[in-house]
Amino acid sequence: MRPGKPEDLGQIVELFRHEVEVGRQDSAPSESRTRARLARFDWSGKSRVMELDGHLEAAVLVVARPSPDGVLADVYAAGHGDAYGNAVEWGVLFAQASGAKIVHTTMAAGHGDGLERFGLRRARPWWRMDRSLGDALPEVAPVPGYELADATRTAPGVWAEMFNRSFADHWRFAPRTEPEIVGGKPPELCLMAVTTTTRAPAAITLGETEEFADDRRPQPVGIVSSVGTVPEHRRRGLAGWLVAEEMRRLRDAGARHASLYVDGLNPTRAYKIYNELGFEVVYEAEVWEASFR
Repeated sequence: MRPGKPEDLGQIVELFRHEVEVGRQDSAPSESRTRARLARFDWSGKSRVMELDGHLEAAVLVVARPSPDGVLADVYAAGHGDAYGNAVEWGVLFAQASGAKIVHTTMAAGHGDGLERFGLRRARPWWRMDRSLGDALPEVAPVPGYELADATRTAPGVWAEMFNRSFADHWRFAPRTEPEIVGGKPPELCLMAVTTTTRAPAAITLGETEEFADDRRPQPVGIVSSVGTVPEHRRRGLAGWLVAEEMRRLRDAGARHASLYVDGLNPTRAYKIYNELGFEVVYEAEVWEASFR
């Protein structure tokens, strides 16, 4: 086992495609998208790969961030045979040794056998909901008292504030920075509802298009993410309005299909809003968690 390197990225992407083939994951991003997301990644400190005869058998990446519950680490593992379990084990042990209080890894429901031996337990259902963008889209119905803005005409800094306020009361919330939230996303696909009187930010929804190799969904796929509303503006229809508008913009950007991910135990029951907009659960995953004092 050795630290990973940027030169390993092509083989690492192939390993994550293998995860899709064996059913542990639903999709694997392209190499170009993965390279962009890992531009500042600490390869030497937060990754390991297992090599056999010059070919990678497994890889694990650990991404950690502070949260109100302590440092939260996500373990992204991929591998063939027993090497997969070895990668998960290294990720959990490394995260714990680095001071993480909570460690997560996510995989398809029913594929977590054996993870308990690493201190992990099932913590949360996590669903992917899909719908076609080739069908008739739901009506975009603006909410009285609010107007629509996007990142082409909003002040820098407001996206991080909005995201963190919208999700602060959600399960295992971890604050995000502005580049993490809107960096690299088309500004016209970063939507925000603001009040018409004071232009106070009230709700957000983000979108981007992505190509997935060996995927049954019509490509490219429009990804809807970070659908959130600050507490004082909830239950007024803002989320449904923004997602309906987002779907139209994604279709105009060339997307043929839309996907979003949702916490199956979301206290706001956001999945009901998505059902009303034509989304259906097509993939069920589980978040596995280890907690350390």
